[in-house]
Amino acid sequence: MRQAGRIGVKAHIEMMKATRLGIHEYELAALFEYLCKKEGAQDLAYNIIISSAENHPYLHYYKHNRLLQEGDFLVVDAGPDLGYYDVDISASWPANGKFTSRQREIYEACNEVEKTCLSLYRPGITGDEVNEKVKKILKKKGYDLSKDAFKIMTRRGGGCSHYVGEAVHDVGGEAGREPLKPGMVFACDILAVFPEENLGVRVEDTVVITKNGCENLTAGIPRESDEIEALMKEQGIIQLLKEKKL
Repeated sequence: MRQAGRIGVKAHIEMMKATRLGIHEYELAALFEYLCKKEGAQDLAYNIIISSAENHPYLHYYKHNRLLQEGDFLVVDAGPDLGYYDVDISASWPANGKFTSRQREIYEACNEVEKTCLSLYRPGITGDEVNEKVKKILKKKGYDLSKDAFKIMTRRGGGCSHYVGEAVHDVGGEAGREPLKPGMVFACDILAVFPEENLGVRVEDTVVITKNGCENLTAGIPRESDEIEALMKEQGIIQLLKEKKL
């Protein structure tokens, strides 16, 4: 699963770099699948989800039928299957490579919640206990939890979503209901959707509980907004291909 995570992270990074206005979602989906299989994945863990504009409320939208336009913000949920083991990864970024103030506000809120959840996972704690600790930490840092993004996110059980293993939604149901134990692998999934704004954000990693804490199996994707903007200034594979008229 660590190896699957490394493959998925690499593919997500290349998708970010290749995103531009005027690119079709299906081009990005094809790039992700190609890169995963090039690196040895036998298949995808699930249909590549790309949500933008009016499709954000569907959460699992995979028709890849939009041409990216000014103002679009992408949520990409995609992972490889390697040796019959899966990982679950979601990342979010602006189509034009530059966050608006509103996009940055919601994105950074989601990212802050995920980072805080990851710092708290350990054996013996439940998702609800994580959630309460997250609220206390965010309040101490000065965040207003009554604001829209935090209000949505802090209702969830400490980011614990579903178990991951030989299926992206593996047996066991919702993670975090019982105390966490070493060896448990699940998705830490933080999201917020605002349909009236054509805006959605999702920050998701696959984590394993260890003896003393947790390990992020899908670490390495640029998560800070400034890091994302810097990465998206680089030329992507799709642009290189188009330059060569391929």
